[in-house]
Amino acid sequence: MNKEGGLRRHERDEKSSPVQMVWKDRSGVDKYVNGLSLDVSRSGMRVEVRELIETQTYVTVQCAALGVQGSASVRSCTRKGQKYILGLEFSGFEWKPKK
Repeated sequence: MNKEGGLRRHERDEKSSPVQMVWKDRSGVDKYVNGLSLDVSRSGMRVEVRELIETQTYVTVQCAALGVQGSASVRSCTRKGQKYILGLEFSGFEWKPKK
């Protein structure tokens, strides 16, 4: 549990780095978006993007600066002004900080 009393399993590290994501929309069309990471933990990350991505969508995410590359599930998508804040949960891997 985190210090704010939430239900997070792992502590988040604030990290602002470019992120690329790829997914298929409901029609099966490949979609691409560039975003900016806001924070990252062992099990997921928050990313700011300009496009709505529906919850429960699986995306391939890559962030070379943080050493993140793999699949993630969109757990939340909240509009903030002209952008969206995505809550991603990694699938099949855990993030480990670069040393």
